[in-house]
Amino acid sequence: MASNTSSMGRAASLLLMAFLLTAGASSQLVSQNNQAAHLVEVGTHKMFLNCTGKAPGPTVIFEAGTGDSSEVWSAVQTQVEQFASVCSYDRLGLGRSDKLAVAHTADEIVADLHGLLHAASVREPYVLVAHSIGGIYTRKYTDLYPAEVAGVVLVDSAHEEQFARVAQISPEWAKRISSQFPVGEQRSQGFLSGNERLAWHFDKPLVVIEHGKMAPSAASNPMAKQSEAVFHVLQKDLASRSKHGQLREARTSSHYIQRDQPELVTQSIRDVIREISTLIPAKPQR
Repeated sequence: MASNTSSMGRAASLLLMAFLLTAGASSQLVSQNNQAAHLVEVGTHKMFLNCTGKAPGPTVIFEAGTGDSSEVWSAVQTQVEQFASVCSYDRLGLGRSDKLAVAHTADEIVADLHGLLHAASVREPYVLVAHSIGGIYTRKYTDLYPAEVAGVVLVDSAHEEQFARVAQISPEWAKRISSQFPVGEQRSQGFLSGNERLAWHFDKPLVVIEHGKMAPSAASNPMAKQSEAVFHVLQKDLASRSKHGQLREARTSSHYIQRDQPELVTQSIRDVIREISTLIPAKPQR
């Protein structure tokens, strides 16, 4: 019985960590034959960038979750490039980008992306599309460079308050989280602690997509169900941060919505681009 209880707890823990940080994600790259896929010098490092599509309007920028390379967006990028200019990239330490001796903090990751887009002369404004912890990096980007971002799509995004909220479920959860992700590491990746609250607001087109399917191995675990409830509340909170915000559910997807239901992510990007066009004032005719 003790072994079974331990196994159940571990399954729930892994489920939670997948939602929070995309732990253990695949970082394999598919073959890149497009001539636009190349390495760009950003400061003292080289970063891999793959830009496709040549449509006018905002450029779609993909931000992956922890441990993932640009390959995770391949299905969606293939669809989006049919109607928009779109770029995916590998963060330093992942995929084809240069390796790092020490992992970059959330602030450094945002600076890396900003440097990459400007070094490669990627056309503004951007529609930032982010998965998992990439959502935290994207919100930081919109705060630092608001004029560059015209819209955002968050795909099963982590929330800055997520660790603190889930830790309140029980002492066991609090201990499990702190042992696997110490407070200092949480802070460096943009998570808030204690009674701190997210101050982010974004009054531009925003779509938040949350998973609708729970992993079978954790579906019968009460604590996992409680963490699911917290996750849903936080997704609603993210959608409420813009007067243009929408919350959508990927009913047949777990955490990797961009793989399970790429068409839903694509449609959300299309909708954001369409809404951006309605908000841009028409140029006066001469």
